[in-house]
Amino acid sequence: MSERTEIGYDQAFLLVMRVVEDLMARDFNQLINVLYRIDVSEEKLKEALAITNDNPASIIANMIIERQLQKVETRKKYSQS
Repeated sequence: MSERTEIGYDQAFLLVMRVVEDLMARDFNQLINVLYRIDVSEEKLKEALAITNDNPASIIANMIIERQLQKVETRKKYSQS
C-alpha cells in the first residue's frame, strides 16, 4: 500500500514547472498534447503568454494547477448534490 504524501502549492508548482520546462525543451508536441488532455484553455494561455514577460514554463504550470483545482471544485460540487 502506498503512503499518501501531501505537498503544498509551492512544491506542486515547482514540480509541474520542472516537467513543463523539460517538455518545452525535449518534446513540445507532447506538452501541447498534455495541455489539451488537461483542458487548459488555448485562448487563455495565449493571452497570458502575450501580456507578461514571466517565464513561459511558470505561466503554463500555473494554468495547469488552476485547471486541476477547478476540476476538483466541480467534482466536489456535483458529488454533494
